[in-house]
Amino acid sequence: MIKHKISAAITIFALLFAGAWILDHQTKREFYIPADEEVVELLPADYKMEAGKEQKLKVFEPREYVRIQTAS
Repeated sequence: MIKHKISAAITIFALLFAGAWILDHQTKREFYIPADEEVVELLPADYKMEAGKEQKLKVFEPREYVRIQTAS
């Protein structure tokens, strides 16, 4: 009796583990890792066609979540 319970528990665990593994591989996301010193062009939401006023910023550094800029 105890052998049946052990085998059932191992089977359920293996099925859940295999299902999670397959689901993980189907929904895998690729992350983009930029090269060092890469510059990205950012346009504000109210962008107007102004020649020569394009703003280029560096990609966020590690642990840099917010960049504060003064109004000029």
